[in-house]
Amino acid sequence: MFGLIVAAAQLAVALPSYSRELPATLVGCASDGQLGPQHAPRSVRVPSIPAPLASKVAYYASAEGPGVLAPRGWHCFGLYGSSGTTLLVTPELHSSEQFFADQRFKTPGPAVEVSYEYGGTSGRWSVAHAIARYFPDQRGFIGDENFKGLDVGPLPTGPYPGDVMGSRTSHLVRFVTPPHVAGMGTAGLLSPGDDPVDGLVVLVPTADGPNLLTLNARLPRSLEELRPLIIRKARFNVPG
Repeated sequence: MFGLIVAAAQLAVALPSYSRELPATLVGCASDGQLGPQHAPRSVRVPSIPAPLASKVAYYASAEGPGVLAPRGWHCFGLYGSSGTTLLVTPELHSSEQFFADQRFKTPGPAVEVSYEYGGTSGRWSVAHAIARYFPDQRGFIGDENFKGLDVGPLPTGPYPGDVMGSRTSHLVRFVTPPHVAGMGTAGLLSPGDDPVDGLVVLVPTADGPNLLTLNARLPRSLEELRPLIIRKARFNVPG
């Protein structure tokens, strides 16, 4: 029960007001995927961040998809394909081989993960699952016109039962996946661990139907002050 109370409290934390902001430092991330390895970008648009946090956080970005704020000094790697992109930022270094091994890569430790999936391509299945869980008003997307006779498959009927749900709109939902619990925060490259995963799911309207932005952030307690900023800037540089 204590863990759930802590997780619920995290949803309500607001970013303190700062009078001065600076451009975030860019960290380019190598990536690999459908067309082979991609070099780290040298220049992308970066968000402004509060000056007192400038030495603690950086903006990580690969050649494909949106970037994400995460603690400075961490390591990053991007994955991309026809369905979308994923960027993982962790304190430890990971190689391309780990992500393409027979056994799916998952980390139980601190990490920031951002994914962007395309509703007009094979990413439509992830979009459909998110709509079924969080956005019932958007169920019109789940139909023959978008899936062209393809089997949508069994869809969930609501949020993960162990997640603590926060604020939501017709296109956005906040959540926390508590420690050692399987939920939205551990559905990607993060596995259940000792700390909660704070997350954000956003439907992004496009001409081909909604795309899906998902952010999962699990930070050590020593870096907890960065979490509100990471969440707040999650939609920066979102394409579409």
